[in-house]
Amino acid sequence: MSTLKEYSQWGAWVTPKRIQEKPIHRWYLFPHSFTSDLVHALIDEWSLGSDDKILDPFAGAGTTLLAAREKGVPSDGYDLSPLAVFASNTKTTQFSRSRLDGRWRELKGVLDQECEEPIGDGFPEIVQRALPNGRLEELYAVSKCIDSIECTSSDRDFFRLALMSIVPRFSHAVANGGWLRWLNDGAGAEAVRHTFKEQVKLMIADIPIEEARPGYCGPVQEDDERWKVHVADARKMPASDGDYSAVITSPPYPNRHDYTRIFGIELMFGFQDWEANRALRYQMFHSHPEARPNRPGTPGYIPPENLLESVRTLSDKRIQRMLVGYFLDMYLCLCEVARVCQHGARAAIVVGNAQYEGNPILVDELTAEIGEQAGLTCKEIRAVRWRGNSAQQMGKYGRTPARESVVMFAKSEQASTGE
Repeated sequence: MSTLKEYSQWGAWVTPKRIQEKPIHRWYLFPHSFTSDLVHALIDEWSLGSDDKILDPFAGAGTTLLAAREKGVPSDGYDLSPLAVFASNTKTTQFSRSRLDGRWRELKGVLDQECEEPIGDGFPEIVQRALPNGRLEELYAVSKCIDSIECTSSDRDFFRLALMSIVPRFSHAVANGGWLRWLNDGAGAEAVRHTFKEQVKLMIADIPIEEARPGYCGPVQEDDERWKVHVADARKMPASDGDYSAVITSPPYPNRHDYTRIFGIELMFGFQDWEANRALRYQMFHSHPEARPNRPGTPGYIPPENLLESVRTLSDKRIQRMLVGYFLDMYLCLCEVARVCQHGARAAIVVGNAQYEGNPILVDELTAEIGEQAGLTCKEIRAVRWRGNSAQQMGKYGRTPARESVVMFAKSEQASTGE
């Protein structure tokens, strides 16, 4: 087994709490993510610089890319969710504060008019149910106001992200673990425009005034491709062999959390219809039982015996299929990591162990073993945090905390791609 080391000093870095108030990072957050501190620490440990390139194949809300930009290290990201790609690319755009101020004055003037926009039949029933009593109409009206002003596409995305970030505050469908819980809650329609204005003010305040920056020599370049996220599947990435010198990422944990449900209202309000959302649910990483992804072939994969033993003890066939599929997906992703990384590249994979029917699923150790099959060398497993099991599991099987770890890989000169 790979060396297991205690790294409790990193414990606060594998939850999003420390970036909830950090400028720009706070514009949009995913509930299960690490912090910029982790990315910065790994960049320093690996001595990465502007000639390197970091990969995050599960970009989420863009923490890796934004933290890499803060350190001046180029970074690419991939994600299947259009919401994730949109949020990440907006957060890594280098906006002109003075120009945004001008566009905001114009947009406020439009918002102050009592305009209404009929929504027609354009939204799925679940969105209309989640945003009742004029809330959806008001949010849609703000969206149309954003569309009405003359501005660059980047500036429009800035205001759209502000709008997307406030949608949950008005929703009756509240994320609860991996599902949506329906509550008669949320602010009323009359608060939509005020809440939007406050969010935009907060976001604009996070953008440095360019004229005050040291060495200012003109407007910022917003079309910088050194930090960009694309819609793509981590199991088959559109990257060339040897493109990257490092990987920092966190795949979904095998905890049954379905992000197409957790973010379903936002996804179907701003990006896709019901059918597209369901198709995305099926194709997602097999971390929840409803996934049924189309995968590339896996000719070299041998499921770890410890995994098979753990799965055989479970009575729930759906969880059995999920766990087998999860580690098959992990193998495919790590094969791709091995393929697109340069020799000598390093990778840090943040994972969380799980528990089903009282049986521990040691995701970190299994990931280390699977990574070796995929052509990587596991240097060590850094145990950074212990988290409690779910209330349901705790009530039946007692409190048995599970590790969150950072699995540290390297690509050696002899690495294969698992093909």
